[in-house]
Amino acid sequence: MREQLAGKMEGSTGRQRLAKHVLLDFSFPLPPLPEQRAIAHVLRAVQRAKEATEQVIAAVRELKKSLMRHLFTYGPVPVDQAEAVEMKDTEIGPLPAHWRVVRLGEVVKITKKPKRLFWTDKVPFIPMDAIPDDGTIYPWRVEWRSSKDVRSGIYCEAGDILFAKITPSLENGKQAMVPLQLKHAYATTEVYPLKPGSQVGSLFLFSFLQASWVRRELAGKMEGSTGRQRLPKHVLLNFSIPLPPLDEQREIARMLQAVDEKIRAEEGRKAALEALFKTLLHDLMTAKRRLPAEFVARFKEGSPNE
Repeated sequence: MREQLAGKMEGSTGRQRLAKHVLLDFSFPLPPLPEQRAIAHVLRAVQRAKEATEQVIAAVRELKKSLMRHLFTYGPVPVDQAEAVEMKDTEIGPLPAHWRVVRLGEVVKITKKPKRLFWTDKVPFIPMDAIPDDGTIYPWRVEWRSSKDVRSGIYCEAGDILFAKITPSLENGKQAMVPLQLKHAYATTEVYPLKPGSQVGSLFLFSFLQASWVRRELAGKMEGSTGRQRLPKHVLLNFSIPLPPLDEQREIARMLQAVDEKIRAEEGRKAALEALFKTLLHDLMTAKRRLPAEFVARFKEGSPNE
């Protein structure tokens, strides 16, 4: 109906308006009042379910923020046992006494293009819009370009962490891990491809670099004019990070992955509810689908606005 009305707008491009008489003359289907109420009831139920799911997602995201602060300060211990952890003061704040503080450049390298590569005519290329906020690069969002068209891109390999270096992508937490399906690829020049070494777990480092306080601190070190700021490579590689033993790194990553899986599940539920709402809205308003008569009968009494 919106599309039909949009086609009846008048005026110049960018300043079009819908005339009042056009709106008032517009025809639409009008079922009996009980059926109107029943349709509204069904649509509201789906909408409320979606809103409840959104609240769950927001709550779990807040939980993850608190959990990250706890895990990267005390390690993978229950909250009620945090006071029992032996702590020490460091340049990046209090940490467990057995943890180290290292520069990022000590545990990762910036992936460099090898001297010789044997490509086919098409090369996988990862643009910035294929790097979502949840860090998962879906293979179907990767572009396949001519090998001649990616020479200005950044070479990367499976398992590399693509870390955004420009504003506002850095502040927004844009980063992703190159999927295993792509042994070799190119990515936008607006990221650094970080290759974790043997001292640091990829998932642990990935999670730490996503922490909001880490992003804020790095954003404060960006250089350049407003709107075109970039994070210099030497600043990133000299950034100090906590380094627990590998077994604790794995446990921290596992705990945070469990929260991420919960968020993904709820986002999938939200997407399903949105699709259901759109389908029902179309089908019920066009009588393509009719509600059962016994269900509609429950709405014979009541206000037309219910």
